Amino acid sequence: MKPIVVGSPRSGFALLCSVLSHLQVMRPRYLDRRQRLLRIAATGFGHYISKAIDDAFYEAGVGEGLIFNDNFRQLLGGPKWLHDNRADTACVRKYLGVRGLGDFTLIINHPRAILECDDIIHSHIQPVRWLEEPGYKEFTKLASVRNPIGIINSSILSINALTSEYIQRYLPPEEDNHQLREQLALYKFTDLDFFKGIASFYKRFFDEFLPVRDRYIVMRWENLIVDPVGTIVDLAKAIDLPVDEEHAAQIWHRLDHVNLTGAHQHNLRKGGGKVGDWKNWMVNEHLQIIEEFGFAPIIEELGYQGIPELDESSYTPFQQQVSGMLSEGKIFPKYKDRDLFEFAFNKSNLDSEKFTFKRYDEREHTKVERSSFKDEDTVFAVWEKANQAAGELNHFFDTILSFQYESSGNLQGELTALGVAAEPLQANMPKAHESVMDQLLQFLEEEGGKLYKPSTCAVSDPQPRLVRAFCDHNIVSYLGKFYCIPHNTGPVDLASQSVDDLPGAFVTSNYRDAVHQVKVKSGNAADKRREEKLMFRK
Repeated sequence: MKPIVVGSPRSGFALLCSVLSHLQVMRPRYLDRRQRLLRIAATGFGHYISKAIDDAFYEAGVGEGLIFNDNFRQLLGGPKWLHDNRADTACVRKYLGVRGLGDFTLIINHPRAILECDDIIHSHIQPVRWLEEPGYKEFTKLASVRNPIGIINSSILSINALTSEYIQRYLPPEEDNHQLREQLALYKFTDLDFFKGIASFYKRFFDEFLPVRDRYIVMRWENLIVDPVGTIVDLAKAIDLPVDEEHAAQIWHRLDHVNLTGAHQHNLRKGGGKVGDWKNWMVNEHLQIIEEFGFAPIIEELGYQGIPELDESSYTPFQQQVSGMLSEGKIFPKYKDRDLFEFAFNKSNLDSEKFTFKRYDEREHTKVERSSFKDEDTVFAVWEKANQAAGELNHFFDTILSFQYESSGNLQGELTALGVAAEPLQANMPKAHESVMDQLLQFLEEEGGKLYKPSTCAVSDPQPRLVRAFCDHNIVSYLGKFYCIPHNTGPVDLASQSVDDLPGAFVTSNYRDAVHQVKVKSGNAADKRREEKLMFRK
């Protein structure tokens, strides 16, 4: 299965990707040689650019205060999309800040093929482009959708990864609470220019998405929250995977109201994730703006109720405070910790023309998109280092992509070219270079030096993954096969143990056979237990 997920931020996007991740193990994706080589390189050199960024900040004397969440340090960590003017290029956004100096967003360009190093290609924008690009014709297109009012509300109340990193490092635990989130949101709800910037961003997304939504398999966030089991069953059916209610319930148990974003520990709002919760935060002034921006027909077409008028006598204390400040034309003061406030101020998912961010022209491999950083010399120094590192890494990727995979060629010459392309990588990350080159050589040895044989493939995920517990077995996906292991077996290392040595365990080549054989064996075992009970009674 080769999925592409498109959805605006705060639309259930991460949830949909997570559900798919659990479904995907039922039909392992196989990689060709080009993809396998790219994954070796992308994994081994995954922190090459982030290391260059770290070095630049430290050389500027401000490295100790660097705020750079681990989610963004990975090669493909951050929002991704296709370059507007280069068909073969993908873009990844990084968020960088320094305590006391501000922050900026840095876009890094890579060959588009690198996106396939993720098992699920995912993007917040370009719903039309993903449908039109020839390279993605065979991919299954899915989209997450939520009531736009709820999306905007969730966006206002959200805390981004940059702010999350700052909170984790610098705030005492007792200050990391819901009151902090409310204080930050009060500014965003009372600065109507900010609110309009958020609304405008989402309006552009839906204007592009609605005309093509029928070409996507759509998952509504509200359906997943209200009826998770039924929604997962329906989603699996839409992508032709056999999932029953018991299996769907197991999947949801792993995902229900848990943090799905790793080092970004504040993506999940405690007490949030409730359908219609926006009615406790927004006020009528916000709904009027949403209507003025033209959301009413969008909301209706998506199948949601229209934009209501809220009963102001039923406002929550938070709404009363917001409404009172808006009626007086006041904006809630910026948060007392100015670093925290600046990091929490959106520099993406916002139409920002009314805000004084610095913007810069694009270089070949990178672009400083928006900046509130006080020391421009440091911005340029980091930018230069990142651009150089991205160029070096992209040259290595381009060398791999240049191989003639569907014909016999000058294998030795191409391996030599790969070694030359890796020289700057070796100088900057010698241990990673050694590991990557060892893996590439091992890969070629396993293939018998036949780089161009197109039939040889490997699964994309080499780690054992639990598909589900079924009857008295665990069904585990591993290297393209399905291992059925009795619950009473205990810990198993499939990389070193044979199922022949495990009583009651067996292996099948596909998921449906695994389920069928477990059912048969469990039924036989149950029959045998019943017979033994009858014999005992006699």
